[in-house]
Amino acid sequence: MVLDTSAPSSKWLTAEQAAAHAQLSIKTVYRAVESAALRAARVGGRRSLRFRAEWIDAWLEASAEPREGHRP
Repeated sequence: MVLDTSAPSSKWLTAEQAAAHAQLSIKTVYRAVESAALRAARVGGRRSLRFRAEWIDAWLEASAEPREGHRP
């Protein structure tokens, strides 16, 4: 039996992992949560947050600006 070690053991990401996934600073992630632009699950303390990769991807897609001169 071969185990797949490439997949994360949990579907939940920490704030640090979410920032790495989005290739952004952790401060940007916290600001997005505070402004309700990015969905997060609050686990315990004030900054104990968990994210799903899909939530981060959806936030990035919603934040994307169309290129100038590009028509959909």
